Amino acid sequence: MVLCRHVNCLLIGMFMDMKYYDLLSTAIIGVVTVVIVNNILLGNTNLDSVSYLSLGYLTGYFINSIGSVLEVFYYRTIGGKPSDKLLTPVAGRDWTGCRRIRFYEADTVIHALRNELNDKNASVQKMFGYAMRKVNSCQESRIPIFNAQYAWSRTILTTVWILSVLFATRFYNEWYFWLISLILLMISWTRFKERGYYYAREVLNEYLKQRKAK
Repeated sequence: MVLCRHVNCLLIGMFMDMKYYDLLSTAIIGVVTVVIVNNILLGNTNLDSVSYLSLGYLTGYFINSIGSVLEVFYYRTIGGKPSDKLLTPVAGRDWTGCRRIRFYEADTVIHALRNELNDKNASVQKMFGYAMRKVNSCQESRIPIFNAQYAWSRTILTTVWILSVLFATRFYNEWYFWLISLILLMISWTRFKERGYYYAREVLNEYLKQRKAK
């Protein structure tokens, strides 16, 4: 009992010290996943709060890691990296990005970034990386919030994929399972795409804001 109390206190302290990003993309999603798997696939195995917190954190950590590995694949499904699309002007169009999340300052930000980099042929990756370094030094920007929301959406998409595969081993004969899985995948995929564009656009907008404030 004493050991359990110490472990419980340690875990609670760890959760309280977590940043917004870690709390959303690792801790919460991990605990929820463990609860779902335990109740639906494992028949509600008796677990105490310490076990839920420990398994939840580990599960969330690995889901987040898998999401990072699959990120390149996810980008391909949405037509490329949002940052690349925002920094790639399209002939005959006064905006970049996607139809729902548009960016109208592409030419301005490209010109500014290439001037600061002293590289007229700087790639979109180099420009966006430089913009990120500039805005991350500002403590008052909304970048951490947008980054956390993007990470959360990516983790949700990965979680839906993993749970769909796990549940398919048991519910593959049930039509409603495939319908629910498809709906959840479409929703989480759409949110991942939108959050990716929102985050990349916020980085570029913040860069222009800081540049104008000089």
